[in-house]
Amino acid sequence: MLENMKKTYIYTRNSDLASFDRGSSAETQIQKCKSYGVIHNLDIVEIHKEQISGGKDFKKRQVFWELFQKAERNSVILVSRLDRLSRSCYFTLQLLEDCKSRNIEIHTTDLGCINGEGMGRIFFLIMSVFSESERIMIKERVFATKSRMRKQGRFLGGANLRFSKKLSTDGKTYVDNDNEVKILNRIFELKDNKVGFRSISKMIETEYDRKIHFSHICKLYNREKENFVRV
Repeated sequence: MLENMKKTYIYTRNSDLASFDRGSSAETQIQKCKSYGVIHNLDIVEIHKEQISGGKDFKKRQVFWELFQKAERNSVILVSRLDRLSRSCYFTLQLLEDCKSRNIEIHTTDLGCINGEGMGRIFFLIMSVFSESERIMIKERVFATKSRMRKQGRFLGGANLRFSKKLSTDGKTYVDNDNEVKILNRIFELKDNKVGFRSISKMIETEYDRKIHFSHICKLYNREKENFVRV
């Protein structure tokens, strides 16, 4: 019986690092794939987990690409849902062509084989459009949320704080960094007097003992000139 079962590689993907670390979402994907494997008489030989964006090129996914390179002819790559494989129509269609040339099947637990000639492929073409549309909407929502938080002076995370600001004691909002506010005021004062950015960089280093590259000063000036309130 086993000799008739196709070798199958389960692939799970999470975009969110926290859920990837917890393994909760990945374990749900794995259980769905295992159940599918039992029903369709598949021999699951390996399970691969990856934390990466669904819009990323497959060739730039270390875990998936290593899996794809080792997959044998007549084997199966199994994912729980199409969006766990990819949220890009372009990259998914490229992958299906690569799989076709190597005689590798791609299965999802809800659509079945998506690179065959049956209904699974038709549903795949429809669902891949919705999957990419959802990715675009998620990206737009994230961008809108970050823009709103930035305007409200709320901390967005990360190591790099906005120049002239520092993190408040609540760890969630920004307050003025007095020393950097003085530097920013001086930059605007010098620029009003037609001083070039290279010269401003040298003067800031001399006056404030703060070395800031002229290109960074240019970016600061252009970013803040519409909203910065001089004191």
